[in-house]
Parts: sequence; structure tokens; C-alpha cells
Amino acid sequence: MRRPQWIPRRADGPGIALAAALGVASLAIVRSLPKSPFISVILVALALGVLILNTPLRRLVGLALPGTEREPDRYAAGLRFTGKWVLRLAIILMGLKVQTSFFGGRELLVIATVAAAAIPSAFFVAHGLSSRFGVRRPLADLIAAGTMICGASAVNAVAPIARARREEQGIAIGVVFLFSVVALLAFRPIAALAGLDPRLAGIWAGLSVNDLSSAVAVGAQMGEGGDVMATAAKSARILTLAPLLIVLALIRREGAPLSVRRSIVDSLPLFILGYLALALVRVAGDAWVGEAPLWRALLGADRTAVDLLLATVAAGIGLHLGLRALLASGVQALVVGAGTSVWIAGLSLGMIVAADRGGASLAAMIGAAALGLGYLGYRRGGAKAAQVKLLRRRFEGGAPLSLGEATLLLDAADAEGGEGLDEGLLRRILGQLHPSIGELIPVRESPLAKGVGCRWITYWQGRSGWALVAVARSPGSATPIHAHPHRLLGKAIEGVLEETRLREREGGELEVVSRAVLGHNALVETDGRATIHIVRAIGPGPAIDLQLRGPEDGRPGRRFDTAGPLDVDALAVGDRLAVREAIDDRPGHGGEGAAAGRVADGGA
Repeated sequence: MRRPQWIPRRADGPGIALAAALGVASLAIVRSLPKSPFISVILVALALGVLILNTPLRRLVGLALPGTEREPDRYAAGLRFTGKWVLRLAIILMGLKVQTSFFGGRELLVIATVAAAAIPSAFFVAHGLSSRFGVRRPLADLIAAGTMICGASAVNAVAPIARARREEQGIAIGVVFLFSVVALLAFRPIAALAGLDPRLAGIWAGLSVNDLSSAVAVGAQMGEGGDVMATAAKSARILTLAPLLIVLALIRREGAPLSVRRSIVDSLPLFILGYLALALVRVAGDAWVGEAPLWRALLGADRTAVDLLLATVAAGIGLHLGLRALLASGVQALVVGAGTSVWIAGLSLGMIVAADRGGASLAAMIGAAALGLGYLGYRRGGAKAAQVKLLRRRFEGGAPLSLGEATLLLDAADAEGGEGLDEGLLRRILGQLHPSIGELIPVRESPLAKGVGCRWITYWQGRSGWALVAVARSPGSATPIHAHPHRLLGKAIEGVLEETRLREREGGELEVVSRAVLGHNALVETDGRATIHIVRAIGPGPAIDLQLRGPEDGRPGRRFDTAGPLDVDALAVGDRLAVREAIDDRPGHGGEGAAAGRVADGGA
């Protein structure tokens, strides 16, 4: 259980290999075609994944359509690994792509002034629109990041922090790329109507167009020096990726396990440090050995590695992107993306024109007014009451819930008291609960043991006594024969779990009444101390289950010991076991409740 998660397991191999093969194919396809801002490696890889998933090719490779199931086929584990750890490696290596050598004094002032208003206000506008059109906040985070900074690269970098779903990554990539295409067609005539000289028009392109190649291409359309200024402005936007990741990590901590939200350092994704370290290496290298052949070769190798890794990630996203999900969320996401893109382009253009004709003070006034307006919309849509209202509407429609969304609903119901938190609602929440990217990392890394080969963590605990807990089990691990001191609703979401149930007979014996493999997303219920069972992880990989635990009955749990070692494999329905009852002294079973599953200060 303590094996580092970034080391792939054998079960991860098929999924990693499939995504990597599509990544290599997309890289080969793009490099064999004439260079064009309309084609990118990430989009080709995404399209290949979508093509395989949504055509008969899916059956040829044995791929299942995406759904609530986290283990639909042999590729699932590896595709999860690709979406988490391959992505993080790509983001770290992106640090070497940061360039600061393009900046001049006057241009830098214009870029900094416009970016200081346009980038954060675009974030506000994206979320204001998302609350209006019913778009999930994680998807709004992705669209905002892609529009504000650097298209698909920013979308992928933000996804694990925003707790987005993989299909939402694909939707966001498509939305932000569409605006890049529009910019290639529309920016040149608009710049001409505004009377911008080529250098200022290039700055506008760099501050407004999402994809780097598209931004440079739009800048080149503007005339002499436009492409250089577009590259400079775009590089300035890319520099803001690290601050965005840090700020977003601090404000998107809902759904984290209890007592994990301790400090800024604890909240930061560690891959940001790698990104920043390599960005500093790039600055130092450009200054000291900028033209050395070995340095240029290293940068070229880094570009190829980043392209390949991001293409692999994009292919994995495409392999999760069913057309039904795309059509269901695409229209609203397109509206949010269009509104955000028009906002950042219009505000940037207005500020640049004002700076050119009326001075920096006029541009700053326009920027300040836009920031204030955008923030008002953000606050109105981002208020907790508005979030809960929107979330409840999606929940009633049967939409899947992330851990963060589930805890928000549980908090709201718990605060209402009385009939607010009934078991019918709890069953529905658990049934629709499907964790997003990165939400289960804490339980995999939890320092809290719950028996041999088993770790757990508490994600939510209410005043009513109900709590949301996740349990990670290593392959082959099994619980003792036991009964809980609380009601329990649970479901397996990863790996394979088997439950054996027993009942008490005369003479201090237990009789096996059932053995069953727990289907993913099938709810299992236990009735406190009256339900006696064994749970074990079978199969080659670890297993994870989510549990809603009811209030404690005030007594410790029950454990039943056999005279000798228990061979669970040999048990059959009808078998009887001679047992001796004892107190279950495992953490969380002694009557102390789910509070035992909180990570103490100083924990991992």
C-alpha cells in the first residue's frame, strides 16, 4: 500500500501502452503534414482516441464505453495512470519551454497592464457564465485556464487541481481550440479596423489567442514584428500558469479529507515545484549558454518529450470521451467558452487601443472597471447558496457527483437537520458519487492503517453522526470476521472486492450464508452489529470502496476469532465456524467513530 503511486504497476501496462501508441501515431501524423496552426499534436491525439472509442475499432481492441464504472476493461487502470502521472511529468517538463528573452520595456509595460486585468477577469467571467448556464465548476476552471493562458496545455495542467473529469478535459480542449480557429480568421480585419500597428496587433494576438502556434500565426498576419510581439505576449501568459495553479489549489480544497487542509504548503501540488524549477533552469540557461549546441539540443528534446507526453494524455482523454457526454455538455460549455474568449479579446483590444491613444492611465481605468464587473458576476454565481442550488438541480437530474460536490450536498442536508439527511438521500448521493481526477490520491497515500493491508480516510463528517469514508485495500488483503458499531452504506469503485456474510448459530458458531463479488456502483448495506461479514480484495490490483457510515451506537464493534488461521477461499455457503467473540480494536471500529479517520497534523 505504501508503494509510490507514480511507479506503474503491471495492471497499468495495457492502458499506458494504448495511450502511448496513439500519442506516437499523432506525433508522426502531425510531423508528416505541412506545418499549420489549424493542426496540433494534442488535437490529433484527442481525435484518435475519440475515433477508436466511438467506432467499431473499440471492439477490436476490447475497449468499453465510458460510464459510471471505473474498471470497465483492462485499459482502465493504465488510462487513470496516464491522466495523473504522465500528465504531471509533462507539466514539469513544460517549465523548460518558458521564454523571457522577447520582452522589451514599453511592450512589457503594455503586456503586464493588460494581462493584469484581462487574465483574472476572464476567470471571473467564465465562472459567472458557468453558473448561469449550468456548467460544472471544474469544467469552467478548465475553459477559463485554457482561454486565459495557453489552450490545451493549461487545460491539462489545471484538470487534476480542479477535480475535473476526463470527458470534461476533452470538451474544454475542443472549446478553446475552436476560438483559436475563429481568431485566425477574424483578428486581422478587426486589428485593421482598430488602426493598430503590427507590433501592438501582435501583442493583442499573444494576449488573446489560446494556442501558442495560433497566437504566433495570428501575430504574423499583422505585419512586420507582429509574430515576435505575439510570442512575447504569449510567453508572458504562459508564465502565469504556475501562479494560477497555486491559487486554484488554495481555493479548490473542498472534498479534501478532513484535517488535510492545514497549510498553503500542504495544498500545493508538488509538480508545480518541478515546473518552477525547470522554468528557472531555462532562464539561467538562456542567459549563460543560450546559443550552445548542447543547450539547444536539450531544449529540442524537451519540446519533443512534452509533445509526446501531452499527446499520450490527450489520447487517454479521447478514449474516455463518448459522443453522448460530448453532446450533453458541449453546447453549454461552448457558450461559456465563447463568452470568455470574446471577453478577453475585447478587453485586451480596448486596453491596448486606450494605451496607444490615451495613455496607460486610461487603459488601467478600463482594466479596473472590467475587473470589478467580472468579479461581481463571479461572486453572484459563486456564492455557496447559488452553488448548492445549481448542484441540487444537477443531482436531481441524475448527474454524477465528485467527492467535493457530494460533501457540499451532505453539508447542506446536514445543516437542515430533521428530514434533510435521510437514508434515501444518502443512498442516492452514494449511488451518484464518482470521484474526479485526483480525489482518491489521499486515501491511497493515507498514513491511517485499518488492519493489515488496509488504509482509510474520512472525507466528511456531519453533526448527525453520518460520515463519508474511503477505504483502500491492497491485493489479497482481508478483514477479520467482524460487525460494525454503526449502519453502513457502501460501494466498490476500483479493483475487485468480495464479501462473505455470516450469521450467528447456537453454540458460539457462525454459519456462512453468502459469498459474492461486489459489483461496482452496487450499493451494499450492513445493519450495525447484527451484520457479520468478511471483506477482501481479490484480483491483481488494489481495491477502493466508499462508505457512508451512520452514527455510532455507543459500543465497540465485534470481532470473531477462529482457533486457527482462517482460509477464506475454502469457505462455502453452509459452512460453520467455531469462533470466540472479542472487541474489534481496529481504528474506526472501537466506537470512536469516523473521527479516527482524520489525518492528524504532520500526517502525509
